[in-house]
Amino acid sequence: MAIRICVAVREATSEGALRAAGRAAEWADIVEIRADFIRDLDVSRLLRNKPCPVLFTLRSRKEGGDYAGPEQERLDTLLKAAKYGADWVDVEFSASYTTVLNGIEPARVILSYHNFDETPASLVSKVAEMAAAGAGIVKVATKANRLSDNLIIASALAHAASHGLDLCALAMGPRGVPSRVLAPVWGSWMSFASLPDGTPTADGQVPADQMVDLYRVRQIQPKTPIYGVLGNPLTHSLSPRIHNSAFAACRRDAVYIPLEADGIDDFALFCGGVRVEGASVTIPFKESVRACTSSLSVEADQSGAVNTLLRKNGAWHGENTDIAGFLKPLRRWADPARLRAVVLGAGGAARAVTYGLVSQGADVCVVARDPAKAEALARRFGTRSANWGDLQTARWDLLVNSTPVGTYPKVDESPVPEQWLTGECVYDLVYNPRETRLLKEASRRGCKVIYGSEMLLAQAIEQQLHWFGTMPPEDVMRAALDEALSVRQSNPAGDGPALGVPA
Repeated sequence: MAIRICVAVREATSEGALRAAGRAAEWADIVEIRADFIRDLDVSRLLRNKPCPVLFTLRSRKEGGDYAGPEQERLDTLLKAAKYGADWVDVEFSASYTTVLNGIEPARVILSYHNFDETPASLVSKVAEMAAAGAGIVKVATKANRLSDNLIIASALAHAASHGLDLCALAMGPRGVPSRVLAPVWGSWMSFASLPDGTPTADGQVPADQMVDLYRVRQIQPKTPIYGVLGNPLTHSLSPRIHNSAFAACRRDAVYIPLEADGIDDFALFCGGVRVEGASVTIPFKESVRACTSSLSVEADQSGAVNTLLRKNGAWHGENTDIAGFLKPLRRWADPARLRAVVLGAGGAARAVTYGLVSQGADVCVVARDPAKAEALARRFGTRSANWGDLQTARWDLLVNSTPVGTYPKVDESPVPEQWLTGECVYDLVYNPRETRLLKEASRRGCKVIYGSEMLLAQAIEQQLHWFGTMPPEDVMRAALDEALSVRQSNPAGDGPALGVPA
């Protein structure tokens, strides 16, 4: 089946829409012109100069668009667009679609349904009802509230395939991203993407360059192994960039996608319908995901946290690569066994760090805002804890920040005052931004600093070793990470990590 990528362009002027369509054609098989956002709509000019096949959409506000004029005028404009050369026009199932079907050959009509609240379990029935209307193509776009809602999309596409129906189906929102990347192999007539650096027209749209170059949707086959990152939220996770870059460099038939779940049960339900071969695990599931596993590594078991899943004998096996990922950059500076270390925080990241340091013979003290949590963590690993205020006079060789303090957007925050930085080395697990306020101040005080991005990279390399048994291309993964962090540095609110500590 042909894989069609439709890039939606949203501009305020006809000239702007034409320029955007020209840029979109680099990745698009079809460009959707969202005419409802154009204030000086010139249908003839737009379609006379189209750079590739065009889907013309004039969406009303009640259907999530921006058109607020008379309904008959809207329908007349769709007919006009077809007359001037639009390859397809989109008309909603809730509208007087027969007016459009009576004026245009059905093969050029996309009959659409949008649900911005949920993905109804009865979606297959809705598709069958729409198919009876006689349009050449049916489109359904629904809100994914759970990761497993993607299975409803897959089921609707399977129904359409069995009945010879051309259906475009997708789930909106961050939890619907799997449907956008995998829909072509599930049989969707097309998948939507946004224009890179443009304004998305729907929640969860993936930029077209990422669809083509990062996720390599044109190369995904029905048997392509699926990997991903399990967490919540994941909107700006860097893990897909790091892992997919390695897959591409190795010419590995695999894809790595965001798997934002409502909970562990939601993830398990999704994996019951979509075969996931391996996953990175991040906040807030590193502890609760143990319930999905049938076996654990020593590190995962003793640290109490799982950040990597892989298949063993058909079941999930849990690993923890955060520990090796944390220690690798540290060993370049010093032998952990010789260090007096202070670990800030008592969460999942602190657990991995404390376990790793204690296992290497370091003298570790855990400090957290909640003394009871610090004491419990220290007791678990046979070490000691201290009150936060004790840091002011503490003597240490290594200070590790395993809290999210200093993560974007609160980049002006630091977990400790600069005058307390009296040791030799400061290691900040936060990698967004790459150089946190804590690290800047530590450098100013003459301390050696270790960036959280080094741990992020090291643990990702360990994950691929577990999944495939071979060393991935570290230089490629590092370049992908550096590029993403550079983009993030120049545009903090844009594409980049949502969480500040490694996945």
